[in-house]
Amino acid sequence: MRLRLRILGSLVVVALAGASLTACQKKLEASQFVGTWKSSRLSTPLLMRENGDWEIRGTDDGVLQYGVWRLDGQRLIWTVRDANGQVTHDANTVLSAEPRRFVLAERDGSKTTFDRLD
Repeated sequence: MRLRLRILGSLVVVALAGASLTACQKKLEASQFVGTWKSSRLSTPLLMRENGDWEIRGTDDGVLQYGVWRLDGQRLIWTVRDANGQVTHDANTVLSAEPRRFVLAERDGSKTTFDRLD
């Protein structure tokens, strides 16, 4: 009888943990990412516009890099044309998204944090 109660108790804990994780994974909306951000990888701001444009501005307010972005499920996809004219798409999984911060998983396994500036 004790063994059955232990097993039942363990199953309840596992079920509650699973329900808790599911509840924490809210559906992401593109509007959450619109704004001006400070990246943990950049010294200058990243601007993400509602129309899908993004740009990185230098200290003189000149544009250093730009492209388009879109949200695809739990992934943020950045598109840019490099110096050779090649178009590349960089898909990063959104690990967390809050009103003033989001965190992305990079291809190399590292994480990039973005803090809202506006």
